[in-house]
Amino acid sequence: MKEIASRTALACLLAIASSTGTFVVSAHAQADVSCRSSDSAGDLLPDDRAARDALLQSTAFDATIYGMSAYLQYEQLYRQVYDRNSANYTGFNRFSHERELAGPDYATFKVPNSDTLYSTAWIDLENGPVEVNIPPTSLKYFTLNIFDIFGNPGNLSSRTIGFKGGRFMLAPPNWKGTPPPGVTVYRSSSVRVWILMRVFAQSKRELKLARDFQDRVEIGSAPPTGQIPAPEAGAAGFLRVLDNVLRVDGCLPGEEALVSRFRILDILGTEPFDPAHLNATSLAAVENGYREAQALIERSRSQLGSPTGTGWTKVRKGNYGFDYVRRSVTNAAGLGANVREENSSYTTFVDGTGKRLDASASDYVLQLKDPPPVNAFWSVTLYDARTFALYANPLKRYLISDRTSGLKRGADGSITIDIRHSPPEHGNWLPAPDGPFFIVIRAYSPKPEMFEGKWLPPAIKAQSRTSKASR
Repeated sequence: MKEIASRTALACLLAIASSTGTFVVSAHAQADVSCRSSDSAGDLLPDDRAARDALLQSTAFDATIYGMSAYLQYEQLYRQVYDRNSANYTGFNRFSHERELAGPDYATFKVPNSDTLYSTAWIDLENGPVEVNIPPTSLKYFTLNIFDIFGNPGNLSSRTIGFKGGRFMLAPPNWKGTPPPGVTVYRSSSVRVWILMRVFAQSKRELKLARDFQDRVEIGSAPPTGQIPAPEAGAAGFLRVLDNVLRVDGCLPGEEALVSRFRILDILGTEPFDPAHLNATSLAAVENGYREAQALIERSRSQLGSPTGTGWTKVRKGNYGFDYVRRSVTNAAGLGANVREENSSYTTFVDGTGKRLDASASDYVLQLKDPPPVNAFWSVTLYDARTFALYANPLKRYLISDRTSGLKRGADGSITIDIRHSPPEHGNWLPAPDGPFFIVIRAYSPKPEMFEGKWLPPAIKAQSRTSKASR
């Protein structure tokens, strides 16, 4: 499962329409998502060159902000489904499984969790629904995190369907058929769907259970599919991808007017996008708009989280709606993150005073008087800030969690974690590199007080080499 994107998405909450037995990715998923109109020529373009180029530049900017998340998903789709030279190639409707928990040499993507095994698959719904069968399990936690082409997620998980398994049908947006008896419909808001499966495992027994679960999740077959344009860099490459996405997957209701504006860029014309339809000056204007949008996305990354006041940043998760800047920035930072009801997380690069975490200069203590309130499990994971990889250490310990063997608790139930390069005399040691690092707290199936902000992680406290933390 090489090159699976590290990028992490956020967005539409999974809704359950209990009256119909239908899961939907978004409130719009069952509506007509066609973005086409009877007029494929697009709006008027000014005769004046400067005015025309200004309009093309601003429209390219808006198209990039709108479609960047789809472009990033498309890159992964192409590698896994179409590029037979890719180490990540599997084709449609087939899982690629990771069989081991992530460690320091994990190269698939940066900042992996080391709590779950990963599996990934792309599903093609162009010819109709595809059945997904989930087996019953005694696992602690699992999710089939299901994303539309724009990165909006939903879940078939232990949180949403329990542990008894079941038969589910992934259906395209406008499907009007009747499912077989005993099959629950999960209606997607796009034709091409990405499944990122996470299966909890810590002990050897749990690893065996997790691998068995991976093998027993079944996806219905898909007929052979034709080729699609390879993703390429630059504005022309981006617009070619966006044109394909809108033709195949459509857009959501309420977006028709916005998408119609993109027609002056040769999007959704009578033929697929061709940069030859734009002259050199127009292409330059489009390229400028594309680059401006990319720069804005990069400059906006710091706004993704909400500071807690104790050095931590709460990762913002929720429904994108029409917040296209947030959607693009989030997916540029990382595909595959979940909704807050499934996974809440915090990250920090600094201690409680705002000083950068660096185990070559200080030892640190994180005291959890009240561990994260969860229905599944939580973890505190350390990463090398120079590589964004898990830190290699003699214990092969990359995290502290409620499942850590030999976890020591205080009389009041609190957990004190010693974060340092050299081992402490006793306590819960989380090994750190002799240099900068950062910490991520993850909470799976969090209780409401977690994602509502009623529980917040305490500040990490720096200690001198001579002082000793209370254990």
